[in-house]
Amino acid sequence: MDFLFHSLSDKEKEDIRKEAKKIIDDFSEKISKVKVPAEEPVVERKEFEREEKVGKGPDEDFRERMLSNAPEKNKDAIIAETKKWE
Repeated sequence: MDFLFHSLSDKEKEDIRKEAKKIIDDFSEKISKVKVPAEEPVVERKEFEREEKVGKGPDEDFRERMLSNAPEKNKDAIIAETKKWE
C-alpha cells in the first residue's frame, strides 16, 4: 500500500495549487458568460387570499348513508380489505 501514498515536495504542492487556481479561474470565467433567464414577473393583486367562511355542520344522516353504500360492514364500521396489495 505504500506505493499509493507519498509525501509531496514543496514544488509539487505549489504546482498543484497553481493548477487548481487555473481550473477555478477558467471555470469562473466560463460560468460568467452563461446567460441566466430573467425571473418571471411577480403579479401583485389587491386580493390574493380567499375569505374564510363558516361551513355548514355535519350531515345528520352521513353515517347511515356511508354504511348503506359499503359492501361489507358491521354494526358501526366499514369492513375493508387488508393486505391485498402485497
